[in-house]
Amino acid sequence: MGETFTLNTFTNQNEVEKSSTKENLEGDDLMFYHSLRADLELLQKKPKLQTIHSILDYSKSKR
Repeated sequence: MGETFTLNTFTNQNEVEKSSTKENLEGDDLMFYHSLRADLELLQKKPKLQTIHSILDYSKSKR
């Protein structure tokens, strides 16, 4: 039997996780988060669409 799932295109999972992370922080934790935020955003990758397609094509060729 196959596994199915639905994708909610109206909800950006990254944004949901960011907001829930900020809601759970208090005082010192919030200050620490803000001091690291710039460094964390530098680590975030945004690949070109062509790169994503190349990876998907490679993956499909290995099936």
